[in-house]
Amino acid sequence: MTRPTVSVIMSAYNHADFVQQTVESVLSQQGVELEFLIGDDGSPDRTREVVASIKDERIRLFANEKNRGAALVTDELIGRAAGEFIAILNSDDYWPCPDKLAYQLQVMRERPEVGACFGRARFVDKDGCAIDKATMQYGSVFDKENRSQAQWLRHFFYSGNCLCHPTLLIRKACYDAVGTYSNQLRQVPDFDMWIRLLKKYEIFVSDRELVAFRQLPGQNASGPSTDNMRRIRNEMYLVFRSFFDQMPDDLLRDGFSDMFVDKNASKPEELEIEKAFLYLTEDRWLARIYNPIGLEKVYWLLNHEPYREILSRNYAFDDLAFHALQAKVATFDPPTPAPKPRPSAAPGVSLSAASGTLLLAEVLKRCKARLPKWVRSTARKLKRRPKVTMPSS
Repeated sequence: MTRPTVSVIMSAYNHADFVQQTVESVLSQQGVELEFLIGDDGSPDRTREVVASIKDERIRLFANEKNRGAALVTDELIGRAAGEFIAILNSDDYWPCPDKLAYQLQVMRERPEVGACFGRARFVDKDGCAIDKATMQYGSVFDKENRSQAQWLRHFFYSGNCLCHPTLLIRKACYDAVGTYSNQLRQVPDFDMWIRLLKKYEIFVSDRELVAFRQLPGQNASGPSTDNMRRIRNEMYLVFRSFFDQMPDDLLRDGFSDMFVDKNASKPEELEIEKAFLYLTEDRWLARIYNPIGLEKVYWLLNHEPYREILSRNYAFDDLAFHALQAKVATFDPPTPAPKPRPSAAPGVSLSAASGTLLLAEVLKRCKARLPKWVRSTARKLKRRPKVTMPSS
């Protein structure tokens, strides 16, 4: 076998019902020399046996007896990859078009400045039937237009992840330059990677749907379970603590200077202060995660020169200002209890805002409120009277 142009990498786990379709979608790619590296992450089902039954010289299967984490398996496969480019695929998804890799290779050849190419997703159910994006809360999350590096980083900071990992084709040299995935992160190892990648490389996002992204309620690693949502918040805290680390000054200014407190900030020490303040504005998604990071960074700056002097001179920010800041950051406040559901529309709300049984309840409530007091009083008395049973005829 000649040296492959593309190394396709897949960490497989517990997807015996889907992995054959996944593997076949890779092997059906046309016009590309590829190798297919598959690491089974200790699946308790027949995933490993299904993959082993597919005979193709391009497949190399690495079986792990113990479940260790998808990111670790992926990192090991990247280390074994011989291709100039690397493509990533999940073991329950599949590529819906046989020219997926050939198309992306053409994009990358025509744009040598681009480090990675992504695409959009087609959502499918367990049977491979398409799911209408309009019916999904985040159905259009991957449908993004292209941006500059600075604009992507700003979007990440304000809105979060929007790049579809299993559509990725990336130059292997990018992993060599920025590192691979952190196995300490379960929910957002790819997002952590994109932040590091965008600090060094441009990316390209195609408007083509390059993956069939399977939705398995209760099983997807990114599904909105209680455990997943708690992990996401914790992992976002860990990832965003270093969001601005090693970010080139030109990208920082291009992406965020309109949010600077001091619009003339340009010296390294001034930029460090501006980075800390960026975490402290209130109109930020996950503000209760960002604000403590900013508080910690400002605390460090106040205890080190020349930052303390610059904070005082340029920002009129001193220890007393820090006291006031701490009173606004609600890091350890108890959660606000959810309001009890009400059976009727809110006061003052038009009846057109209610529907179904809520509409009926609201109409009845308002009708009763308009009755004369003597009618309401009589109705209550009648309601309290014992029920009379009529004799049968």
